[in-house]
Amino acid sequence: MYLQVDNLSMTYDKKVLYNNASFRILPNEKVGIVGANGVGKSTLIKILGGEVIPDSGNITFQKDLKVGYLDQYASVNKKITINAYLTQAFAALLKKKNLMDEYLQKIKQTNDENEQIRLARSASIIHDELEANRFYEMNSMIMKVATGLGIVNYGMTTEMGKLSGGQKVKVVLAKLLLENPDLIILDEPTNFLDESHVEWLVKYLKEYNGSFLIVSHNQEFLDDVVNVILDIEFGKITKYKGNYKAYLIKKAMMVEDYERRYNAQQKEKAKLQDYIDKNRTRASTAKMAQSRQKKLDKMEVMEKPKTNNLKLHLDFKYQSISSHRFLVVDNLEIGYYYSLLPPISFEIKSGEKLAIMGFNGIGKSTLLKTLIGELKPIKGTFKFVDDAKIAYFEQEHHFENVNISPFQMIAEIYPDKSDKEIRSELAKCAIQGPLALQPIKTMSGGEQSKLKLCLIMLQKANVLILDEPTNHLDALAKESLMEALKKYPGTVIFVSHEKDFVKNVATKVYNIEDLLIS
Repeated sequence: MYLQVDNLSMTYDKKVLYNNASFRILPNEKVGIVGANGVGKSTLIKILGGEVIPDSGNITFQKDLKVGYLDQYASVNKKITINAYLTQAFAALLKKKNLMDEYLQKIKQTNDENEQIRLARSASIIHDELEANRFYEMNSMIMKVATGLGIVNYGMTTEMGKLSGGQKVKVVLAKLLLENPDLIILDEPTNFLDESHVEWLVKYLKEYNGSFLIVSHNQEFLDDVVNVILDIEFGKITKYKGNYKAYLIKKAMMVEDYERRYNAQQKEKAKLQDYIDKNRTRASTAKMAQSRQKKLDKMEVMEKPKTNNLKLHLDFKYQSISSHRFLVVDNLEIGYYYSLLPPISFEIKSGEKLAIMGFNGIGKSTLLKTLIGELKPIKGTFKFVDDAKIAYFEQEHHFENVNISPFQMIAEIYPDKSDKEIRSELAKCAIQGPLALQPIKTMSGGEQSKLKLCLIMLQKANVLILDEPTNHLDALAKESLMEALKKYPGTVIFVSHEKDFVKNVATKVYNIEDLLIS
């Protein structure tokens, strides 16, 4: 047993996340944590990582178990280089190497033969330990992981402070993998990885000898790497054996069985109650009515089946344009101080759905920020049709005031909207009830993404520019977004690392990597 969780309870902003939930993780169990947005997946990860203290419950790790936790907000020395930071994964071994070197140096400094033998023995023990832990392969291991995750593209001598948030997370993940813990705890590790790097991580995790717990909304990824699912729903944590597809089948069967038994009980209760009502006052049948009443009273009442009706009803407003030729990009060079890429040229017609592809860090987000006017081009030009109206979805979650509620924020932006109209718009994005009135900072990543989609939906636009819009979204929300974009009559320019999403939405693909080949 690697991990035992008993009677875990947690309430966050008056919302019950877990109520006396219990589960355990065994050696070689590869665990995916799933559930709708806002049920407490990331909170569970933070509890296990020691970041959050639950209301009650016991969490017990196996003695001497080496646990690796991916903290996406970890404080890192901004001046340290990527290579130096990754080398820290071997800090304990480096200390032993220094101690061995110290012993070897002392051998040279003493003429005492017995002391030399003692020092040589001690040095030999450390050497064997270093070999057993592949210390002498340290540099090749660092390069293997850095290459696999695309970190080498940033330059191994680049300082950590110069990396974007997503790039930093990838480096932190790389260090965690290099530490080779017995149990890895990860929250959405594929969010900042492109297709090839997701494939590398899949291969790595398949070959990994320990156990892991992973929160992910990437169903294909979970299918590839997990053999256990922890499903969080209605305050309960249920464990299922098998991958994600097996979990869906088993859960559907359990739900169907429960609904069948519930409906049967409801019919039996109605039948008993009908007999009692008709016969309790008759002398000849009163005893039989009492008997049925006792049976009814002893019956263990089943709760009415709950459903998570979280499907979004997205309907992006469209403003017509005068020209079929929507965007022309001509020899555009993008970057902050220097060009990241060779000149970019392409055209988009009105109504086309363009997916921008390329490995992580190549400049996809920089291109989008240039198109919306947030960054100035280094060289070249781009021209939208004169009556273009842009709505932009930023990858990072930025809100001017995270202390107000979604309802308050929309009321401030659209003061002419009635309370009923605001609630209706939020409900289309599955933000309703108490969620609509709680501070934005208390919402999950997926719930904040839905709020951003709601803000875009309120704008009248003819081009949607979306940077990784599926990050943090649960399966139903992704499906809803996919359907909405497909029927949207306007132009869509988007970046996504999810193959299925690109395949179903894009009518045109522009791969930036081709610029580096030509």
